[in-house]
Amino acid sequence: MRPSNVRQLEALETSYRVLLLSALRSCANGKWGLFAHNEQALPQHGAAARSRPRDPSVEELLELGSQIERMRRKFNLEAFALHERLLRMRSSHDSNTPGEPKLAQRWLDELDDRPGIPTV
Repeated sequence: MRPSNVRQLEALETSYRVLLLSALRSCANGKWGLFAHNEQALPQHGAAARSRPRDPSVEELLELGSQIERMRRKFNLEAFALHERLLRMRSSHDSNTPGEPKLAQRWLDELDDRPGIPTV
């Protein structure tokens, strides 16, 4: 991989971390949508609920994660663990799953305990 590609990937991953931390903090403070827990219920609540726009910061985070994953695949690198985890958490909902604010706070607590992960 060329140095310019390494720098580009590092810049994208840094941006992702900053966006993720911001989204986690927002979610931990009560803003739902990061983990898509309520999206399953939207079809049951009519057209008004379904037409409500999704959070643009979550959309940006998901798009950036997809871009990073495409780049990593192109260069035969392992998957981007932070994005993989977010996608797994967005797709895993059952009656015993904690609410989004609790999940976000747990993840923030884990990131605070891990060296090398910027907690901007």
